[in-house]
Amino acid sequence: MKLTTYTLRMLTLLPVAALIAGCSVGGFETVSSSEPRPDWCGPNEAVIGFADGSGGNSWKRTNFAELQDELAKCSSVTDFITTDAQGDTQKAIADIKSLGAQGVDGMLVFPDAGQAILPALRYEYKAGVAVVPYRISPGGSEGSEYTTFVAADFGAIGRLYAEWLVKSLPNGEGNVLFLGGPPANSQDLAEYQGMQEVLVDHPGIKLIGDQPFTVTNWTPAETQQATSTMLSRFPQIDAVMTDFAATSIMTAFQQAGRPLPLIASADSNGLSCQYAQLKDANPGFELFTVTSQTYMVRLAVQHVVAEATGGIAPESKVDVPVAFEDSISAEPSAPICNPALPEDALLSSTLDPQRIGEVLQ
Repeated sequence: MKLTTYTLRMLTLLPVAALIAGCSVGGFETVSSSEPRPDWCGPNEAVIGFADGSGGNSWKRTNFAELQDELAKCSSVTDFITTDAQGDTQKAIADIKSLGAQGVDGMLVFPDAGQAILPALRYEYKAGVAVVPYRISPGGSEGSEYTTFVAADFGAIGRLYAEWLVKSLPNGEGNVLFLGGPPANSQDLAEYQGMQEVLVDHPGIKLIGDQPFTVTNWTPAETQQATSTMLSRFPQIDAVMTDFAATSIMTAFQQAGRPLPLIASADSNGLSCQYAQLKDANPGFELFTVTSQTYMVRLAVQHVVAEATGGIAPESKVDVPVAFEDSISAEPSAPICNPALPEDALLSSTLDPQRIGEVLQ
């Protein structure tokens, strides 16, 4: 289908492509064609594109390195073109159209702009491009607007947090604060639902603060401010659950002269290092983390490459986060601090520590 529509698409999208061209990744190389292929790497040559809605932070940079690492396993990939909309919804739409105009056979999309980009995804999918958004849902449905959506099981995060609190709070009781991102974001709503599935049987654990979560917009400054506000409202906060900026929570507790609580969060090198520094002075301080899932892009790569090259796609379309650190049980690990790496390093990445350091330089 793509061969019959490509000329028309080039004519209609040439102005867009001229204004917003993707960047072919310099130095991108795959394994030798003589090496064994993974099942998802088919025999047909393909150009793969990546449209990132907002790159640059440590999670996105690590995610991008994992993407490149997985893509390089398929010798059928002849080129890799990437764009970054830098949080601009209109640029995100134009980037997707630009990748299509440049003739990509498969397109990975991180849809930070959500449903606003759905018409652009649909257009490229109908034109014959293998389109695979991942992690953040753009709405729509597989086989209509895009090829496959590779999802993260955010509900599992909420269940893991809640199960740990049930085991870790004295007598399974306490006041728990849940700090989330922007209002009504789908990730935190799913996490909240997962928490409730566990906490419904444990009435001694009470979720305090705004419901379903206290908004922080996933910024350190707003996280610290929101925590300070809740500390002024509630004389007792026994535990805090958060997606991001847990070190800002600790700062707010310290400034308020309050003992550090139990914290459940996604992993962060800085968080684990601060745990090591502060534990002795705060005997009640415990830490539980889940994997940050920077590696889930590998599953998305496998799907888009399989579709574009004629390979066999994985059966799974969902990445399920797992526990990473637990200061109480040390299962699967006690908190891991690597002082040689930046505070924002995510050690649950499948990249080795040296590569993580290079990515975050």
